[in-house]
Amino acid sequence: MHSHEARVSTSPVAPLTESRASHKSDFKKSARTTGEVDMEPRVTELETHLKYIRRDMDEVRSDVKTIKHRLAYSAGATAVVLGLLGWVANSRFDQLVTLMSH
Repeated sequence: MHSHEARVSTSPVAPLTESRASHKSDFKKSARTTGEVDMEPRVTELETHLKYIRRDMDEVRSDVKTIKHRLAYSAGATAVVLGLLGWVANSRFDQLVTLMSH
């Protein structure tokens, strides 16, 4: 009988951990050389997009503040108008009843 250790040691194939390590190092080397050149313009483009997004968000914030102020003003004006109409209706209610009863 042949022992398992004898078959493994005579095998021409490199162990799995060594082959994975060599593939990872090859990938890292190729990623560094080709990736750095391609990444810089993409990063610059992303920074530009982020700058425009921030500018647009600032515009949206100012628009929302303006809308809030207009809504508050409109709500206040509506309350004043309704209060005046209620006061006029209440003060003239007696006159309306006397006109309808005659």
